[in-house]
Amino acid sequence: MENRKSSFVTGRGGKQRWGHVFATRVLVIALLILLGVLVATPTRTLAAEAIIGPAVGKVVSEAQGLAKAVNFSAARKKIDEARRIPDKSAYEIFVIEDYETYLNVKLKDYPAAARSAEAALATGMVPRSDRPERLKTLAKLNFSIRNYIKTIAFTQKYASEAGADDEVRRLEIQAYYLQKDYAAAQKVARATAIGAKQDHSKPDEAVLQIWNSAAYHEKDRKGQHDALTALVNAYPKPAYLKDLVRLVADDLGRSDRMSFEIFRVRLAAGLLETAVDYVEMAQLAIQLGLPGEALEVMIKGRAAGVLGGANKSRELRLQTVAGEQARRDEALLESQGENAAANATLGEAYASYGKREEAIALYKAALATSFSEADLTRLHLGQVYFSRGDSARANVAFSSIKTAKLVWLAQLWMLLVRGTR
Repeated sequence: MENRKSSFVTGRGGKQRWGHVFATRVLVIALLILLGVLVATPTRTLAAEAIIGPAVGKVVSEAQGLAKAVNFSAARKKIDEARRIPDKSAYEIFVIEDYETYLNVKLKDYPAAARSAEAALATGMVPRSDRPERLKTLAKLNFSIRNYIKTIAFTQKYASEAGADDEVRRLEIQAYYLQKDYAAAQKVARATAIGAKQDHSKPDEAVLQIWNSAAYHEKDRKGQHDALTALVNAYPKPAYLKDLVRLVADDLGRSDRMSFEIFRVRLAAGLLETAVDYVEMAQLAIQLGLPGEALEVMIKGRAAGVLGGANKSRELRLQTVAGEQARRDEALLESQGENAAANATLGEAYASYGKREEAIALYKAALATSFSEADLTRLHLGQVYFSRGDSARANVAFSSIKTAKLVWLAQLWMLLVRGTR
């Protein structure tokens, strides 16, 4: 099985798919609508201080007239005149900066809009109830101009004043990621996903994708595993499951047994896609003394229309060998092994011929005593329960596994159990 990077980390040609996450044009429209509401209508401020002197009022009024005539550049120059008037009150400064924010957005001068919006907020004239929306706007503005440090600052300020907000938290995570602070991006994304789970809500798919990609950049295999598991649970797409299976396969190593167990997961999940996959799985089954399973794999590959192509004759020879060995092997199966390990091996053989009840009895007999391969036997017991549609017992068997590498496999099977409910 080849070692490939997660398809949610890199795209064709190795280019990162996680670029500037919000389309700028969509963001600009949203900002314009929001800022239009904030500055084109009378703004609620501290009533006792909401007084504009005649000098400032005259210039601002002239700027509004120019803006009404769609001459935004001239309106902004007029507002600059108001800025130069001495001895202004905090409210007058607020009105000037607030209106200039509106003009800057109209002129698509977003760096200037971010500066003037921040200056307006700094006057202290925005009522507490309006501050969260202002902070969110500032986060969006700074994100649109790639000022990720300020984006993060405003998202955190928003959280401290208004609490959690999915959109604001997503901006924070994206800002960390895009400035390549992958550790922080992963930390916040993980916390966000955990929070969603605790609230019994569905985590944002983009947040989980960034978590996965950030973990990849950090070379954090557990982080990738957790992120991909969360993606499969919340958004059960084949691509996510394929990435997770590939990750687990890489971590399990290349032994025949572990490779075969991964093939079993892939077959159950519908992820065997090529003739090479089916042939390799069948060959491994024969090597492991499971010709019955090898024959079943070849039959399934032919039924799926994957086998029977350019290597048809070779595939048929393999199927014939598997069939002959299976007939001899099945006829020699005993009803009981000499010890726990023998019962476990015999149980797997019965399971490979579809004799589930015999397999279950032998697995249980093996697990009645302690032996080195007990967790592998629990994995196989869970697989038999899964194959007969007994989800509850399958999960009990899988969840009882303690050996680290086999836990990864068990978790994959539990995801498949969840998907069949």
